[in-house]
Amino acid sequence: MRRISLRQLIYLVELKRCGGFGRAAQALAISQPTLSHQIAQLEATLGVTLVERGARLLRLTAEGELVAGRASRILGLLDETIDLLDSRDERKELRIGIPSYMSYPAVTELLASFRETAKDVQLFLIEMTAEQMSDKLNQGEIDAGFLSLPTPDRLLDEMQSLPIWEAPYLICLPKRHPFAAKPVLHPEDLEQLDIVLAPREYHRAHYDHQLEALCALGIVPRIVHADVATTQSQMALTAAGVGACLLSEGANPILSELVLKKTEPALCSHRLALFWPPANRNSVLERFVAKARLRSPQS
Repeated sequence: MRRISLRQLIYLVELKRCGGFGRAAQALAISQPTLSHQIAQLEATLGVTLVERGARLLRLTAEGELVAGRASRILGLLDETIDLLDSRDERKELRIGIPSYMSYPAVTELLASFRETAKDVQLFLIEMTAEQMSDKLNQGEIDAGFLSLPTPDRLLDEMQSLPIWEAPYLICLPKRHPFAAKPVLHPEDLEQLDIVLAPREYHRAHYDHQLEALCALGIVPRIVHADVATTQSQMALTAAGVGACLLSEGANPILSELVLKKTEPALCSHRLALFWPPANRNSVLERFVAKARLRSPQS
């Protein structure tokens, strides 16, 4: 694929449109031998014949028609992308991905603060899983997104990031649970608890991070397999006595009938960061990142 140039695709599409090498070369402002050579190189790369030589009128082979059609669609999509990038500043839009499995007051406060100083910006919040958000960031379909760490493996390494919030994990229990009266919970206590985690497919790396933190205490955690997508649902199951869950202070307001308990040794930290593609040219994104830097723990 790396040997196929965008120029060759443009030449093939123009050749089909003009119906001849001479007219296509003139339209492209190149020599006819140059055009012929580039088409021959494209044929050699693909291993197929694209043009029937010797015919008085230009005729593309079936393979030529297929490649020219697909090339035309590729070039059209590229034109649309360039137009989108060029006009984004004018529209003053910002598309932000937010987690579908957890709400964060830190995110809500940042968005509210930005909205107060950017009333001219149309803000779109798109709720999705971490796996979906990684794909949207990779493809440039959203300007930025909030992801808990560690991030999904599919997220491109070149993404820029900024820490937004961090707090240690705690164990969430019903107030009526016998362990709720303890000042701290120890590994032998956690071994007796059923632990409710969000399904792994919502954020594989984060699920594994939580599971490894429990195993690091030297226990084999008893995981409740419940298809619940949000921490609110996990808390509801905890309140119903199904099991305990992992929460952090400042991540979600907890239900009145629940309590958060520290562990000894302490569990790992729950971390959240803002991610955005380095090639994004949206000036509104620059304003948003600048606002986020003022609220970052690193500032």
